[in-house]
Amino acid sequence: MSGSGRVIQSPATRLRYLLNYDTTQMIYVVARLGIADLLVDGPRHADDLARTVGAHPRSLYRLLRALTHVGVFAEDDAKTFRLTPTAELLRSDAPASLRPFALSYGERWWWRPWGRLLQTVQTGAIAFDEEMGQGFFEYLAAHPEAAATFNANMTSMTERDIPELVSTYDFAGDGVLIDVGGGHGVLVSAILQAGKREKVVLFDRAAVIEGARPVLEAAGVAQQCTLVAGSFFDSIPAGGDTYTLKDIIHDWDDDQAIAILRNCRRAMTSDARLLLIERVLPPGGEAAIGKMIDITMMVLTGGMERTEAEYRALLERSGFVLREVTFTHAGTSVLEAVPA
Repeated sequence: MSGSGRVIQSPATRLRYLLNYDTTQMIYVVARLGIADLLVDGPRHADDLARTVGAHPRSLYRLLRALTHVGVFAEDDAKTFRLTPTAELLRSDAPASLRPFALSYGERWWWRPWGRLLQTVQTGAIAFDEEMGQGFFEYLAAHPEAAATFNANMTSMTERDIPELVSTYDFAGDGVLIDVGGGHGVLVSAILQAGKREKVVLFDRAAVIEGARPVLEAAGVAQQCTLVAGSFFDSIPAGGDTYTLKDIIHDWDDDQAIAILRNCRRAMTSDARLLLIERVLPPGGEAAIGKMIDITMMVLTGGMERTEAEYRALLERSGFVLREVTFTHAGTSVLEAVPA
């Protein structure tokens, strides 16, 4: 289905989804090799690019030629390639770069579990756990390079969401905002830069939060942010008037999500507010990218995207009342809840 909700009429277009895995891998390879960065100053011959990145010349040419078919690059003269608007998004320095996204989706540890989707649908078992022998986040903790790729993707995703989030929802307050599972601090940086807060606390696992320091310093807000390391399954810092969790609850099944939310409730005073920033699924047959992301969560973590009614029920079981939902054009929503 298209973004407008209309059914794609061409059977050939529908069947193209069967081949999406090959495009994912092709884009991953050029992203890993940094080809888009090498074309910033203008077109270059495929052989020249191959020498620069240490690739097999004919193989690289064939790959770039194939990617012209899907609009990622353009071939002008024989074997000479240039950027297209799509390829611009693969530049490492592009605003809202999709290179981290391409790198995550192309890694073996990301795509191997998808081979067990049938098993997951039949049994409910988490494909990643079955394929890799451990949970998704345990794997990242044991593989720093994979964790760096994943965290870069999460940072990039948040950077794309932030303009709409900060302009649509008012994060202002006189107290301390605590970002639970806040990663490298992109969200709190934007909130501080917008003048919505004077002080924030960034809370995440120790291995993750160390990566926040350069992000906060580059944004000029390091002095306004306190870094606290820990697990939201154990406890959450007290003392905030607002608690934000962006793309956290969708990582977990209902029982685990409730454990996180109840820890939030224990840390909160009666007049504090909780903000879940997630993709709220529309009911019924309406098209939504979240319905595709939901399958990614099912395969990788056992988590899920949820409808407003499902979030409401989850919050009620955790000691909260859903007060309002603010939708943004970025596809994310802010679910504002208060203690029951």
